Amino acid sequence: MVSRAMCGKTVILAGADITDYQWLGSQIDDGDTIICADSGLRHAVAIQRVPDIIAGDFDSVCPEMLEQYRGCSKVLHDLDQNTTDLMKALALSDISKGVFIYGAAGGRSDHDFSNILILMNMQTPDNIVLVSKGETRRVVKNTCVIDGQVNDYVGVFPLAHVQDFSVRGLLYTPDVLGGPYDFGWNGACNVMIENRAEILFSSGSILVTHTRA
Repeated sequence: MVSRAMCGKTVILAGADITDYQWLGSQIDDGDTIICADSGLRHAVAIQRVPDIIAGDFDSVCPEMLEQYRGCSKVLHDLDQNTTDLMKALALSDISKGVFIYGAAGGRSDHDFSNILILMNMQTPDNIVLVSKGETRRVVKNTCVIDGQVNDYVGVFPLAHVQDFSVRGLLYTPDVLGGPYDFGWNGACNVMIENRAEILFSSGSILVTHTRA
């Protein structure tokens, strides 16, 4: 955990491409803590924000860019190759206040899958959201609520055996396909029929994707 008190949510900027920096800038409030995971530093530079922390093994960050921020950001060089840069950033986050990760989806497929596995293996991933423009991804281990609009798309994918599985506010209910609700059960392309949906279950873990119409 970082030494200073965190006022708002944590924003992690990871290394995948982000094309709309005006949108990214609008997602970050003044009281948020910004952590750059290695080459995610370039996103902070693009929106002219000084990160609180820059962490990683620094195998992909621009060295000249990194030097510009020494002295005004906390720079943590961690050479451990058993943890990814995102794992290093998450270890420094106050997850209880919410963590929103940008630049962690839509890049290399191995990174995409790795990031889902990282959340899946966390004890309490529910407050962590992978965000790209128009879409969010979450791994939840408790009942969750999705706020959106009618006709938004929702994907529901069990990652570990799910018990007492039901949904509200979605067009298709789990009993349409039937159980067991294990890894491999495919809940793609569900549709919101209300502006709020709920994913309810008593145990297990689920990848929930939300794509705005």
